[in-house]
Amino acid sequence: MEKRYSTILSMMFIALFLLTGCADNRDDTKESVEQVNQSILDAQAEQEKAWQDFKIETELKINANQKIIDDFKIAMKTTSQKFKATYANRVLTLEQQNIELKKRMNEYQYVGNENWEEFKSGISDDIAVVEKELKEIFEKNN
Repeated sequence: MEKRYSTILSMMFIALFLLTGCADNRDDTKESVEQVNQSILDAQAEQEKAWQDFKIETELKINANQKIIDDFKIAMKTTSQKFKATYANRVLTLEQQNIELKKRMNEYQYVGNENWEEFKSGISDDIAVVEKELKEIFEKNN
């Protein structure tokens, strides 16, 4: 009988040990999951901030390009016909490209990093082309 009590008592200790060991492990797992979730949320917030910063910076560049184009169109009113013929179409083309860039920025829906890098690279390259051509026109003008 005493052996039976000691066996039951031993089983209870083992069960208690397993239960408390599993409970601690569940707590660690829960903390790990919470840390992973927080890391994901932090990364998403950082990506969203990068998108917003890029959007603001790009819109400023597009608006600056449009200001240069508008100033150039005003200045073209007082220039020679030869100058107008040479640069009018080029300026209008650049204005259309600039409008298209603004449209692309407004239509782009940031939902994550899937296409973000490709979009960012493409729009940055296109803005650089417009800026370069505007500078070339002004260098030739002066």
